Amino acid sequence: MKSETTKFAAYLSLDEARSVWRVRSIDVSHGGVLHKLTYPDMPELEDVFIKPMATTLLDHLGRMDPDGEMYANSDFELDLRMARFYKLRMHTNCNAVRGHEASFWFSSFEGQPLAALTQYAEPLAQLPPMDPVNNLAIQAMDRVLIPALNVVAAARTGLPGQDTRVFDDYASRLIQEADDLIMYAELVKRLILSQDGDAELRQEQLQEALAQPPSKRLGRTGS
Repeated sequence: MKSETTKFAAYLSLDEARSVWRVRSIDVSHGGVLHKLTYPDMPELEDVFIKPMATTLLDHLGRMDPDGEMYANSDFELDLRMARFYKLRMHTNCNAVRGHEASFWFSSFEGQPLAALTQYAEPLAQLPPMDPVNNLAIQAMDRVLIPALNVVAAARTGLPGQDTRVFDDYASRLIQEADDLIMYAELVKRLILSQDGDAELRQEQLQEALAQPPSKRLGRTGS
Protein backbone atom coordinates (compact mmCIF):
# COMPACT_ATOMS: atom_id res chain seq x y z
CA MET A 1 0.00 0.00 0.00
CA LYS A 2 1.45 3.38 -1.04
CA SER A 3 2.02 6.04 1.59
CA GLU A 4 0.66 9.52 0.90
CA THR A 5 3.23 11.10 3.21
CA THR A 6 4.91 14.27 1.99
CA LYS A 7 8.42 15.23 2.99
CA PHE A 8 11.03 17.70 1.75
CA ALA A 9 14.57 17.11 3.04
CA ALA A 10 18.07 18.33 2.23
CA TYR A 11 21.57 17.26 3.27
CA LEU A 12 24.35 19.82 3.68
CA SER A 13 28.09 20.11 4.26
CA LEU A 14 29.91 23.10 5.74
CA ASP A 15 32.66 24.62 3.60
CA GLU A 16 35.09 25.34 6.45
CA ALA A 17 37.37 27.55 4.31
CA ARG A 18 34.56 29.90 3.26
CA SER A 19 32.16 29.32 6.17
CA VAL A 20 29.23 28.59 3.83
CA TRP A 21 26.79 25.70 3.74
CA ARG A 22 26.77 23.59 0.58
CA VAL A 23 24.04 21.24 -0.67
CA ARG A 24 24.81 17.54 -1.25
CA SER A 25 21.33 16.27 -2.06
CA ILE A 26 17.59 16.91 -1.73
CA ASP A 27 14.79 14.37 -1.27
CA VAL A 28 11.18 15.14 -2.14
CA SER A 29 8.58 12.50 -1.20
CA HIS A 30 4.98 12.82 -2.32
CA GLY A 31 2.27 10.24 -2.89
CA GLY A 32 4.64 7.34 -2.34
CA VAL A 33 7.16 8.60 -4.93
CA LEU A 34 10.68 9.69 -3.95
CA HIS A 35 12.37 12.31 -6.12
CA LYS A 36 16.09 12.55 -5.29
CA LEU A 37 18.24 15.44 -6.52
CA THR A 38 22.00 15.08 -6.15
CA TYR A 39 24.57 17.88 -6.44
CA PRO A 40 28.05 16.40 -7.13
CA ASP A 41 29.58 19.92 -7.26
CA MET A 42 27.94 20.85 -3.94
CA PRO A 43 26.76 24.41 -4.75
CA GLU A 44 26.17 26.96 -2.02
CA LEU A 45 22.82 26.77 -0.25
CA GLU A 46 22.00 30.31 -1.39
CA ASP A 47 22.44 29.26 -5.03
CA VAL A 48 20.16 26.22 -4.72
CA PHE A 49 17.16 27.67 -2.84
CA ILE A 50 15.20 30.79 -3.65
CA LYS A 51 15.87 33.74 -1.38
CA PRO A 52 12.99 33.40 1.15
CA MET A 53 13.83 29.72 1.72
CA ALA A 54 17.61 30.28 1.82
CA THR A 55 17.32 33.20 4.24
CA THR A 56 15.12 31.20 6.61
CA LEU A 57 17.39 28.15 6.57
CA LEU A 58 20.60 30.13 7.06
CA ASP A 59 19.04 32.11 9.90
CA HIS A 60 18.24 28.90 11.77
CA LEU A 61 21.58 27.25 10.96
CA GLY A 62 23.41 30.36 12.18
CA ARG A 63 21.83 29.96 15.63
CA MET A 64 22.67 26.27 15.97
CA ASP A 65 25.81 24.59 17.31
CA PRO A 66 27.57 23.14 14.21
CA ASP A 67 29.15 20.42 16.35
CA GLY A 68 25.77 18.88 17.08
CA GLU A 69 22.26 20.12 17.82
CA MET A 70 18.64 19.23 17.07
CA TYR A 71 15.93 21.80 16.33
CA ALA A 72 12.22 21.12 15.89
CA ASN A 73 9.32 23.49 15.36
CA SER A 74 5.94 21.85 14.80
CA ASP A 75 4.29 25.27 14.31
CA PHE A 76 6.67 26.35 11.56
CA GLU A 77 5.16 27.53 8.25
CA LEU A 78 6.91 28.99 5.22
CA ASP A 79 4.63 30.38 2.52
CA LEU A 80 6.24 30.68 -0.91
CA ARG A 81 4.77 31.70 -4.23
CA MET A 82 3.74 28.19 -5.32
CA ALA A 83 4.26 26.10 -2.20
CA ARG A 84 3.83 26.10 1.55
CA PHE A 85 6.08 24.13 3.92
CA TYR A 86 5.25 22.97 7.45
CA LYS A 87 6.98 21.56 10.57
CA LEU A 88 10.68 22.29 10.25
CA ARG A 89 13.29 19.93 11.70
CA MET A 90 17.06 20.58 11.59
CA HIS A 91 20.10 18.63 12.73
CA THR A 92 23.80 19.49 12.82
CA ASN A 93 26.74 17.24 13.61
CA CYS A 94 30.49 16.93 13.13
CA ASN A 95 31.80 13.85 11.34
CA ALA A 96 35.43 12.85 11.92
CA VAL A 97 35.97 12.30 8.20
CA ARG A 98 33.47 14.59 6.41
CA GLY A 99 33.56 17.51 8.84
CA HIS A 100 30.51 19.56 9.81
CA GLU A 101 27.23 18.43 8.29
CA ALA A 102 23.58 19.40 8.59
CA SER A 103 20.21 18.22 7.42
CA PHE A 104 16.77 19.76 7.49
CA TRP A 105 13.35 18.54 6.55
CA PHE A 106 9.78 19.74 6.39
CA SER A 107 7.33 17.07 7.53
CA SER A 108 4.69 18.21 5.06
CA PHE A 109 4.09 20.66 2.25
CA GLU A 110 1.38 21.87 -0.12
CA GLY A 111 1.70 22.93 -3.73
CA GLN A 112 4.77 22.44 -5.91
CA PRO A 113 7.84 21.88 -3.68
CA LEU A 114 10.31 22.27 -6.56
CA ALA A 115 9.31 25.95 -6.64
CA ALA A 116 11.63 26.37 -3.62
CA LEU A 117 14.63 25.60 -5.85
CA THR A 118 16.22 28.31 -7.96
CA GLN A 119 16.62 26.08 -11.01
CA TYR A 120 12.86 25.38 -11.13
CA ALA A 121 11.22 28.46 -9.60
CA GLU A 122 11.22 30.73 -12.67
CA PRO A 123 10.21 28.09 -15.26
CA LEU A 124 7.37 26.92 -12.98
CA ALA A 125 6.16 30.49 -12.46
CA GLN A 126 5.86 30.98 -16.23
CA LEU A 127 3.68 27.91 -16.79
CA PRO A 128 -0.03 28.57 -17.52
CA PRO A 129 -2.59 27.30 -14.99
CA MET A 130 -3.43 23.62 -15.43
CA ASP A 131 -6.93 22.25 -15.82
CA PRO A 132 -7.67 19.10 -13.78
CA VAL A 133 -6.93 16.77 -16.71
CA ASN A 134 -3.53 18.30 -17.42
CA ASN A 135 -2.76 18.13 -13.71
CA LEU A 136 -3.52 14.41 -13.82
CA ALA A 137 -1.16 14.06 -16.78
CA ILE A 138 1.64 15.64 -14.74
CA GLN A 139 0.99 13.16 -11.94
CA ALA A 140 1.20 10.39 -14.52
CA MET A 141 4.57 11.63 -15.79
CA ASP A 142 5.86 11.81 -12.22
CA ARG A 143 4.86 8.19 -11.66
CA VAL A 144 6.66 7.05 -14.80
CA LEU A 145 9.75 9.26 -14.85
CA ILE A 146 10.78 9.87 -11.26
CA PRO A 147 11.33 6.21 -10.26
CA ALA A 148 13.35 5.70 -13.44
CA LEU A 149 15.37 8.87 -12.86
CA ASN A 150 16.21 7.71 -9.33
CA VAL A 151 17.75 4.56 -10.80
CA VAL A 152 19.75 6.66 -13.27
CA ALA A 153 20.94 9.02 -10.50
CA ALA A 154 22.06 6.06 -8.38
CA ALA A 155 23.94 4.58 -11.33
CA ARG A 156 25.63 7.90 -12.20
CA THR A 157 26.90 8.52 -8.68
CA GLY A 158 27.95 4.92 -8.11
CA LEU A 159 31.65 4.10 -7.86
CA PRO A 160 33.41 0.74 -8.19
CA GLY A 161 33.16 -1.13 -4.92
CA GLN A 162 30.46 1.19 -3.54
CA ASP A 163 27.54 -0.31 -1.62
CA THR A 164 24.89 -1.09 -4.26
CA ARG A 165 21.96 -1.32 -1.84
CA VAL A 166 20.61 2.11 -2.84
CA PHE A 167 20.61 1.16 -6.51
CA ASP A 168 19.02 -2.22 -5.73
CA ASP A 169 16.33 -0.50 -3.64
CA TYR A 170 15.33 1.86 -6.47
CA ALA A 171 15.34 -0.98 -9.00
CA SER A 172 13.19 -3.08 -6.68
CA ARG A 173 10.63 -0.28 -6.38
CA LEU A 174 10.44 -0.01 -10.17
CA ILE A 175 9.74 -3.72 -10.42
CA GLN A 176 7.10 -3.60 -7.68
CA GLU A 177 5.29 -0.69 -9.36
CA ALA A 178 5.63 -1.96 -12.94
CA ASP A 179 1.85 -2.23 -13.38
CA ASP A 180 1.32 1.36 -12.24
CA LEU A 181 4.15 2.67 -14.42
CA ILE A 182 2.73 1.02 -17.53
CA MET A 183 -0.77 2.24 -16.69
CA TYR A 184 0.34 5.85 -16.20
CA ALA A 185 2.32 5.81 -19.45
CA GLU A 186 -0.82 4.60 -21.24
CA LEU A 187 -2.89 7.37 -19.62
CA VAL A 188 -0.51 10.02 -20.94
CA LYS A 189 -0.72 8.64 -24.46
CA ARG A 190 -4.52 8.53 -24.31
CA LEU A 191 -4.65 12.06 -22.97
CA ILE A 192 -2.52 13.39 -25.82
CA LEU A 193 -4.69 11.61 -28.39
CA SER A 194 -7.91 12.94 -26.88
CA GLN A 195 -7.01 16.63 -26.55
CA ASP A 196 -9.80 17.67 -28.91
CA GLY A 197 -12.45 15.97 -26.76
CA ASP A 198 -14.45 17.24 -23.82
CA ALA A 199 -12.17 17.99 -20.84
CA GLU A 200 -14.65 16.88 -18.16
CA LEU A 201 -15.35 13.61 -20.00
CA ARG A 202 -11.62 12.92 -20.36
CA GLN A 203 -11.08 13.56 -16.66
CA GLU A 204 -13.89 11.16 -15.70
CA GLN A 205 -12.48 8.46 -17.99
CA LEU A 206 -8.97 8.83 -16.61
CA GLN A 207 -10.12 8.84 -12.99
CA GLU A 208 -12.18 5.71 -13.75
CA ALA A 209 -9.09 4.00 -15.14
CA LEU A 210 -7.06 4.95 -12.07
CA ALA A 211 -9.65 3.32 -9.81
CA GLN A 212 -9.34 -0.04 -11.56
CA PRO A 213 -6.98 -2.76 -10.27
CA PRO A 214 -3.81 -3.23 -12.37
CA SER A 215 -5.09 -6.39 -14.11
CA LYS A 216 -8.18 -4.58 -15.44
CA ARG A 217 -6.27 -1.39 -16.31
CA LEU A 218 -3.78 -3.31 -18.44
CA GLY A 219 -6.34 -5.57 -20.03
CA ARG A 220 -4.85 -8.77 -18.64
CA THR A 221 -6.63 -12.07 -18.69
CA GLY A 222 -6.41 -14.66 -15.95
CA SER A 223 -3.61 -17.21 -16.14
